[in-house]
Amino acid sequence: MKILFASTLIIISAIPVMAADDAATKHAADFATKAALSNQFEIEAAKIEIAKGKASDARQFAQDMLVDHGKAGPLLAEAARKDGIALPSELDSEHRQKIEALQSADPENLDQAYLSTQVTAHQQAVELFDRFSKDGPDGELKKTANKILPDLHMHL
Repeated sequence: MKILFASTLIIISAIPVMAADDAATKHAADFATKAALSNQFEIEAAKIEIAKGKASDARQFAQDMLVDHGKAGPLLAEAARKDGIALPSELDSEHRQKIEALQSADPENLDQAYLSTQVTAHQQAVELFDRFSKDGPDGELKKTANKILPDLHMHL
C-alpha cells in the first residue's frame, strides 16, 4: 500500500511539469509556424516583385529579401527540427490571399503594394521574434530567433 501511495504521489507531482512542457512546446510550435509562414510569404512576395515590378529600388529590395529570407528559412527549419517541431510546407490562406493580391495588382501599383506589404510583414515579424526571444522556451528556436532578429530590424 505504501508503494502504491508513493507511486501515485510521484505521478501526481509530475503532472505540472508535463503540463509546463506541453505549454512550452505549444509556444515554440506557434512561433515556428508563424515565423515559417512569414518567411515563405516574404520569399513569394519578393519573387512577384522581381518578375513584375518596375521600380529598380523596389526590385533591389526584393532581391535582398530573397537572399536574407533564403538564409533565414533553413536556419528556422533546422532549429525547429532540433526542437522536434514540424513546420508548414505551404502558405496558409491568409498569406496565400496576400500573394494573390500582389499577383493581380495593377502593374502601376505593384511596387507600392509590395513595399507596403513588406513594412507590415516586417513589423509583425520583428514583434514576433522579439517576443519569442524574450519569452520563448529555451532551445534552438530561441537561439535562432535571437540570431535572426537583428536582420529583421535592418529590413524596416
